[in-house]
Amino acid sequence: MLVQKPVEDLSKLQQRSEPQPGAEILPGLDLLTAREFEIAKLVAKGFSNKEVGQILDISHWTVAAHLKSTFLKLRLKRRAELVYALRWLI
Repeated sequence: MLVQKPVEDLSKLQQRSEPQPGAEILPGLDLLTAREFEIAKLVAKGFSNKEVGQILDISHWTVAAHLKSTFLKLRLKRRAELVYALRWLI
């Protein structure tokens, strides 16, 4: 007998398929998940990993993991590059 896995919340799927604002400005921005984009915006505004974690009620380690993924997707190496790339959000 096959067991069906629960289907992911439709709103989450829609969030992933909608392009992020500014995707035409920064190649790869549309690859970010909603959470990665949310964290990237906070980092671009000058918040530390610890502060972002407190704002979003997640561990600073989770913030770091999301940022690592963001850096890979956007082909960035430094936090300052992320801040510069998202300067239009500030």
